[in-house]
Amino acid sequence: MKLLQTGISQHPTKNLWYLVTNNSTYVIGVVDDLVLNFHWGPRLATIQDVKLPETLQEQQDSHDTSLTPAREEFPVFGGIRYGPDVLRVEFSNGTRELDLVFNYGQVKKADELLVVLNDRVHKNFTVELTYKLDIENDLIIRGTSLKLDDSIVDDIVLRKAQTGAWHLGPPGHGCDRELITLAGAWSCETQVQKHSLRPGTSQVLQSERGMPSAQAYPYFAIKDQNKNGEYGDCEVYFGTLAWSGNWSIEIATDIEGKVRIIGGYHDRDFNIMQSQGQEHILPEFVAGYSDEGLSGARKRLTRHIQSSRVNDCRDRISPVLFNGWEACGFDVNIDNQLELAKMAANLGAELFVVDDGWFKGRNSDNAGLGDWYADKSKFPDGLAPLANYCHELGMKFGVWFEPEMVNPDSDLYRQHPDWVYHYPDRVRHLLRNQLVLDITRDDVRSYIVGLIRTMVSENGIDYIKWDMNRPLSEVNSKASGREVWLAHVRCVYDIIRGLKQEFSHLRIETCCSGGGRADMAILKLTDICWPSDNTRPDARLKIQYGSSLVMPPNLMSSWVTDMPSDDPYCHFPISYRFHVSFMGALGIGSNLRAMSDSDLEQYAGWVELYKKIRPIQQLGNLDFLVTPSNDDQAYTVVTQTTLEDASVVLAFRESSPFWLSLHPIRLRHLKKLCVYRVQIWKDSPFDPVFDDKITGNSLMSKGLEMPYLDSKAYSSVIILLTKA
Repeated sequence: MKLLQTGISQHPTKNLWYLVTNNSTYVIGVVDDLVLNFHWGPRLATIQDVKLPETLQEQQDSHDTSLTPAREEFPVFGGIRYGPDVLRVEFSNGTRELDLVFNYGQVKKADELLVVLNDRVHKNFTVELTYKLDIENDLIIRGTSLKLDDSIVDDIVLRKAQTGAWHLGPPGHGCDRELITLAGAWSCETQVQKHSLRPGTSQVLQSERGMPSAQAYPYFAIKDQNKNGEYGDCEVYFGTLAWSGNWSIEIATDIEGKVRIIGGYHDRDFNIMQSQGQEHILPEFVAGYSDEGLSGARKRLTRHIQSSRVNDCRDRISPVLFNGWEACGFDVNIDNQLELAKMAANLGAELFVVDDGWFKGRNSDNAGLGDWYADKSKFPDGLAPLANYCHELGMKFGVWFEPEMVNPDSDLYRQHPDWVYHYPDRVRHLLRNQLVLDITRDDVRSYIVGLIRTMVSENGIDYIKWDMNRPLSEVNSKASGREVWLAHVRCVYDIIRGLKQEFSHLRIETCCSGGGRADMAILKLTDICWPSDNTRPDARLKIQYGSSLVMPPNLMSSWVTDMPSDDPYCHFPISYRFHVSFMGALGIGSNLRAMSDSDLEQYAGWVELYKKIRPIQQLGNLDFLVTPSNDDQAYTVVTQTTLEDASVVLAFRESSPFWLSLHPIRLRHLKKLCVYRVQIWKDSPFDPVFDDKITGNSLMSKGLEMPYLDSKAYSSVIILLTKA
């Protein structure tokens, strides 16, 4: 009896492959020339645990075919299939269906499998399925490549192209499943939604805006409905797409409770010509299994992103950032920026960022986009003097760009009105007073990249805040044709890769009016992400909870600001604002020039304390002990982040209408026999309100008393646990 080891192995006599991670197993095999899934879930012990059937299940009647319920790894449109499909093709002879058959499979590396399919008649059309394992994090990274060799003159048109399918059998406990998704809007991103996956229903998650969008996030998680789902004793299947353009994920459940999940490119305005000798690589679709609830799923996805980021030679610790947008708006100039830089440095900021308004003609959002050189009336000698001053103060220097956009009121548009996406006979719709540049054109891309390179090299820029403040529209391009929706995204990737290769020190932030472009692909490519323009602490707790399911803490930009400045009845203490922002990479956006000396002293103290706990917060494993959707309204949120033998706990309470005592917080992931020094800070960063030693067993079994949160609205604490 052969035991299964981690990695990928093949059955000694059959086309059956076992993909084994530390805690899960995924098994695929070939039946009747079809590649099927036979198991996805808890780790199996031996190759005998899954047996390959000789044929497909028998057809029950003329309406229920044997192909429709088959757990095909790559179900295409063709024949007597009536379930969700991933690929639709039209051949030059008019045939609009596919008949893919297994060609061969090859274990290329210990953690990589290649499976090749060909059309039964049009043999020059090949589909290559790749499976890569992240063994430690129990993830399978699916990839698909579509190839058309030049052996036969047979161009094709792709009508739909998605990466693959995942399959779950009926729930094992006789209950319905629950689907977890992330939906939202501008300033309300990544709101966790729960849907019952009842038999015979389907859910479609999607974005058609040219980017992942704030309205939906390419993520799913499926768990048993009778479980809380956040912690252990709950199996969760979860996944996400690594693609920064139009996307869709469909989750379909049949009457027996079996689930099929497909995902990849959205097929809106999708019509791609593939010619002889061409290869089309589809986006990665990453999924995994956890028996530790959503907490385990969160840990696996975020650790995977942290460990597989592109060109990750930069420090994994994100610096404390100051951004002057709230202080100055568009009225930036050399004098107020020098003043703010000095104040930011005194607070302990490590990076100073000039936001929108620094370039020619930019006094509002009506003009200037595209003219990426310093406005002489605001910065007579350019940005270099400000950058040099920031460097002298010990800070890095960054600027805001929106490279994909242009205002009609700009030199660039006046000289090149044809450089935007448009149809000659259609209105050029403005959103935020701007149009979208056709960066798939070589001349447009060369112009934009040239200006950015010049600004970076001549001004000592260390950081770019890359924004995108509107979706795509009128997406017509002579340069890229019908592939424009895909080509635009790939050009963004290429520009970012090129800049980071040329400037090895350069950090790039992904921003899209907040979290509109925050998918796995862009997170692996950039250095930090702006989850939302909404920095209200109570809103951010919910936004950061949803974002945390995919976004690693060191990539989650979390600011202390003055928001909401228009609501005199809502007052958040400085401590509460900082504690919320401690959940990610700390930034400061407050108007420092309007603050008192005592408040500035508080800011500096909290920044100093954050730097002490930063390695834990940014690189540790995050657990939500109490989620924002809890029902008892005692705690609003409680998080625990653990790194090796240390933990940081953040506890929040929005309101206290009855002055009732809160129950103790029971912690996790501690060593029972270990003694921990427990320090608690509440309103002041200088003096902890509690400093004592407690055993891990007591902290996990009895819990930690929280009298500090009993009597005030918007009260919070930070708790540091270190080995005594």
